[in-house]
Amino acid sequence: MDNNRMISHSEQPLRRLLDPSYPLCREDVLWALGFIKKKVADGAPEWSGLDRPQLLAHFACFADMALLLLHRRSPSSQETACFRAMLGEFLPRDLN
Repeated sequence: MDNNRMISHSEQPLRRLLDPSYPLCREDVLWALGFIKKKVADGAPEWSGLDRPQLLAHFACFADMALLLLHRRSPSSQETACFRAMLGEFLPRDLN
């Protein structure tokens, strides 16, 4: 694994969102939901090997964050942790 490789354009915001000290804002969550939607629609290899329970957990987390936006509520620490864990699936293992 090459730890010196360049971080791709799409990985830069993900790295920021995965930082526990970075507070999630509405625009960040909207960007991340759009990113996830596109990756899944494109057949993201990061998720192709996940088992059904893990996929369902990711879907539930995705849906929770989308509903929070609709109701204009701030995510709890548990919801934020779930969302960040799901986003972490899209980063190469050598960058996590």
